[in-house]
Amino acid sequence: MCLIFPLVFMAAVLCTGFTTKGEQTINWGLVHNNNEKTPTPPAGSRELLQQYNGIFVADETKKQVYLTFDLGYEAGHTVAVLDILKQNNIHAIFFLCGNYMQHTDIIDRMLADGHAIGNHTNHHRDLPTLPDEGIKNDIAELTQLLCEKYPDKQPPKYFRPPKGRISARVLREAAAQNMKTVMWSSAIADWSKSPIDAAACADKITGRIHPGAIILLHITNSGTPKMLNLLIPQLMQKGYTFGDAGTL
Repeated sequence: MCLIFPLVFMAAVLCTGFTTKGEQTINWGLVHNNNEKTPTPPAGSRELLQQYNGIFVADETKKQVYLTFDLGYEAGHTVAVLDILKQNNIHAIFFLCGNYMQHTDIIDRMLADGHAIGNHTNHHRDLPTLPDEGIKNDIAELTQLLCEKYPDKQPPKYFRPPKGRISARVLREAAAQNMKTVMWSSAIADWSKSPIDAAACADKITGRIHPGAIILLHITNSGTPKMLNLLIPQLMQKGYTFGDAGTL
């Protein structure tokens, strides 16, 4: 059951470049390797994620991959993606921002189809630049919105930081709010409203695939459903299966 906990929200102080002395901010990026090997993440990031219950890759010994989607707003293509996932019996994580909470019909469908809802913060701010209270509130506010709307559901157990920017303070706060930070080991430049080249993007992901891959996608243009219809059989032909992302 999603227990709503009382929160006192203070106005977040937007401090450009706010840092704690000696704290490292990591901009998530990957060096892709050949022969279905796990890509190399930023220096020190694997250890930092492990310290605060975070991951960027799943079981690296199994040819199983996981789909995750970041949704800051609805562009009109999510229902088509949900249809494809249902047809293929694939369960994903949908990381939502506060703006997306207006689309309760689509969120209802996600939950009914067995997908997990993740926390992508309320305002999609650059968390490492915020003071501790700002980080805490932007994460907690989204959980609160979900709990108010779905009091019979469990609070979100997965968190993804906006823009892929992390620091020890960000990861620590997500862990303190009982969430696992889920980064990614595969992604494409699909966040623009301009349609992606579905075939080229599917080929790029397939060419970089590896056991335990956590794939990040957005649904901001009409190319994403087309790309998924190509990607899913391509990965299956390479011997991969799709794991339930809600079990990460």
